[in-house]
Amino acid sequence: MTVRAMFHICMELWGIFICLICACGIFIATPHKTRRTRIKILMQIACMLLLGTDALSWYFRVDADETAYYMVRISNFSVFCINYIFMSFFATYVWLTVSKHQHRKPAALRAVYALSVIGILLLIITQFTGLFYYFDDHNLYHRGNFYLLSQAIAVLGIALCLFMLISYRKNLDRIIFLSMMSFFVLPVLATIYQALAYSFSLQCLAIVISTQIMFVMDTVEMNMRFHSQQAAYEKARYEAEHDGMTGLLNKEAGWKHMRKYFDRMDSHDEAMLMFVDIDDFKTINDTYGHTVGDFWIREVASQLRHIYRQDDIICRYGGDEFLALIRNTASEQVLETTLGMFFQQLARTSEQHGQDVHCSVGVCRIAAADGASLGTGRADGDAIGSVDFDQCVAQADLALYETKRFNKGTFTVYNYDRSQPAPANIRA
Repeated sequence: MTVRAMFHICMELWGIFICLICACGIFIATPHKTRRTRIKILMQIACMLLLGTDALSWYFRVDADETAYYMVRISNFSVFCINYIFMSFFATYVWLTVSKHQHRKPAALRAVYALSVIGILLLIITQFTGLFYYFDDHNLYHRGNFYLLSQAIAVLGIALCLFMLISYRKNLDRIIFLSMMSFFVLPVLATIYQALAYSFSLQCLAIVISTQIMFVMDTVEMNMRFHSQQAAYEKARYEAEHDGMTGLLNKEAGWKHMRKYFDRMDSHDEAMLMFVDIDDFKTINDTYGHTVGDFWIREVASQLRHIYRQDDIICRYGGDEFLALIRNTASEQVLETTLGMFFQQLARTSEQHGQDVHCSVGVCRIAAADGASLGTGRADGDAIGSVDFDQCVAQADLALYETKRFNKGTFTVYNYDRSQPAPANIRA
């Protein structure tokens, strides 16, 4: 075996290994196999067969025994035949990429299929007449008088694929278009070179390399499109759940998350649900203008978000009112400390702007199942049953109403399931 033959075989074996990895990657990465995906896998299989049969032809050439006699003829026939079949696969891949689910196939696609069939029929005739190629007594390959016809068929098929791609250019993203255009460069150059000078199997290698480049760029574009769609979906979902002015959850989303939390609560869980309302907001709008009113809505939202934890649920309930669920705590000290910070920061900001702005807060406190902590006379360990979210909202709303009626700028706490407010009306 010559050094050139060994070089060919080594390159083609590496190519088969790369094609196998790519085919497995395409198969694993696409759980739902579309027709386009199946064609991509078939093209990878065709590339592996093309390289394998060409490697066999290089391995058995010049050897004159009976096995080599048949293997050279079978492998050379297979190389030409797979080239024509691959041309049909590629034309189908182009059409599936550009068609956008159109069912009517263009004349160019049918012409490529026809050329492939004609090429294979002439190839069969070649085995008896030496039309495209023949073998001498030393089992050495030679080109026939009509060898250029075999290359012309391939070039014409590629030209039709290129025509189809350009005709439907508007249906393609720029990266996909460029990746498919890149396929035409190496095979066409290799075909022209191989038609003029016979040395290396450049045509086979060019087809395989161009296919891998095209599929890599196609995969990159698909990933970019997927991430773009994911980003658009996340943005749409965020906008659907969040208030545009404050960035907090809107009423519907906040209500949903809070109700979901309450549905999972048992007798050992605790929380605090509170309404926050900007006092005399209409007066602020009338006195300072709606721009200033919007500033204070954003300011209150920012302070609430800063004071409470990320896993607490805060939403803009509507207008100048906010609803917050402080999870996993019913500590009055925590409540007094956090609301104290909130009132103090609000007072500082109000003073800096020379405006009298303050908030009233109503709280419904849900303590754990401990009779002493609730002040209800229950024994330790008695269950308090499920926590009714609507009742908690109603009690927090009553607590807010009492604060605004009797002592604005403070907060009032109702313990869950109590008819009387707890003595916790504290001025910050």
